[in-house]
Amino acid sequence: MPKEWYISFHGGDENVSLNNIHVYSTDGTKLRKALNKKSLDAGVNLRELRGFIFGPDKDLYVVNAYFEYSEVLKFKGALNKDGQHDFLGVFVKRHADLNPGIDHPFNVAFDSNGDLYVSSQNTNLVARYHGPSSKTGQPGTPMPLPRHLELQRDAPPGTFIPSAKLAANGLLDVRAAIFAPNNEFLYVADRAADCVRTYEASTGRYVRNLVSRNDELDKPIHLLYSPGGRYLFIGSGGNDSILRHDLSRNTTTVFVASKSGGLNGPAGMAFGDDGSLYVASRNTKEILRYDAKDGRPSSEPFIKGLGDNPEFLMLVG
Repeated sequence: MPKEWYISFHGGDENVSLNNIHVYSTDGTKLRKALNKKSLDAGVNLRELRGFIFGPDKDLYVVNAYFEYSEVLKFKGALNKDGQHDFLGVFVKRHADLNPGIDHPFNVAFDSNGDLYVSSQNTNLVARYHGPSSKTGQPGTPMPLPRHLELQRDAPPGTFIPSAKLAANGLLDVRAAIFAPNNEFLYVADRAADCVRTYEASTGRYVRNLVSRNDELDKPIHLLYSPGGRYLFIGSGGNDSILRHDLSRNTTTVFVASKSGGLNGPAGMAFGDDGSLYVASRNTKEILRYDAKDGRPSSEPFIKGLGDNPEFLMLVG
């Protein structure tokens, strides 16, 4: 199967048809919707999809972000005869008492043990859930609090990185969370604090701020590693630029200058097989393309005239 681009959109009531992951070819042609809505269980609706990821079991996990749903849905990783992913079930679901930590979720990540982490915008925390092959708890249920948070009675079940209301060096306005290539650290974008925070991946303890406003970072949202894992790319939403942090040298530079190529509201990022960095320009409803070596923009958008604000994108195949 040839590689294809998967893109999620803001969606919502006013853009019902965009409440799916949409598939485009590597030349930018719109192909189909990735998720088979006919396979959904009764009562399950696709609403404001955000982050998505293929799990350790090779199935597809999708954030359903709308407030009253606030869940992570699970779809078959293998495609059906129509080239779509069939629904398997609700993997994580918000519950006012049992699981209040997931509320307006943003993105998902798996650790080296195969457990799932979810960042949520309303609770401003990163919660941890037993993975699909967990032998220590029911898959999709909150995991125990890290040892240093065990006495924090206000922390919702499953809390791994707390909000600033719960702990010092907690999160003010969480967005993307991503594990380091060596699984030593968890990096989290804190939009309101204008920084990317570093936490120990094994314990959740705060280490330091990796990148901050001193590095020209303004309202970070999305994070992405370079293919070799040396660089961490950061979407700087407040000044419409992309920063690049060299993890080996601990230095940060502006990779895509402010507004370069028409960038307005940098959202999801991904690398293509053509040596380009692809970036969702949320406010212009475009997917832009930049040289992966020096950040120079292409002369034209890769995809323009999208029907809604693009959120996340991934090259699949």
